[in-house]
Amino acid sequence: MTEPLIDFDRNAPISADEYDQAAQLALPGYQAMHTMVLACLQAYLAEQAHLLIVGAGTGMEIVRLGQAQPQWHFHGVDPSAKMLAISEQKLAQYQLSQRVTLTQGYTQDLPEDVRYQAATSILVMHFIPQADKLQFLKSIAQRLCPSAPFVLVDVFGQKESQELEQLMPIIQSYWNSMGLPLDKQQQILSGFNQGVHPLPENTLLDLLKQAGFMKTMRFYTGLWVGGWLAFKQ
Repeated sequence: MTEPLIDFDRNAPISADEYDQAAQLALPGYQAMHTMVLACLQAYLAEQAHLLIVGAGTGMEIVRLGQAQPQWHFHGVDPSAKMLAISEQKLAQYQLSQRVTLTQGYTQDLPEDVRYQAATSILVMHFIPQADKLQFLKSIAQRLCPSAPFVLVDVFGQKESQELEQLMPIIQSYWNSMGLPLDKQQQILSGFNQGVHPLPENTLLDLLKQAGFMKTMRFYTGLWVGGWLAFKQ
């Protein structure tokens, strides 16, 4: 697998300790998106379930899901030691540590004989180079039970396309209205130009199908960020 150009321990556009606040300001509908992710999972999971959280980051997602569902257990995987350190503190603060296992690394590093009832990948895959995206999705599918729901949230679109170029001033206007500092805006745009690899939706849907997912539907759109629910075949 090709190493992503953005490493959240070395050259992240937003540092790990600033990530939570910046994400809430920068991503349209961020809180509502997490509410919709929870709704997607609650609709198709039992009260007891074991979830794979790909790109566990600072733990915000696990906290949101874990507080809502007291019998769900989680395995979070992330390559960033700094992100996982924040996640561990947050899980302890919300008394969720006993229901969560955290692994520093990548999904393909996890045992193949453990099967999860659901998986999420929120704001992760757009950092992965184009050539590695299919294998990334396959590594998730291989660790899911049949018919398990999978939630994918990602920046999407075709770089240098008319649609994305039209969106950029709207996105920057949104950032201004949210009070995102100009230096943070420039950091995000620089990271997008250098190390983010979005896909047009039709390409993304095709990769999900190739990876072993079916019945894909988009449940969320926040300008250049989309959310899709799919199911393991």
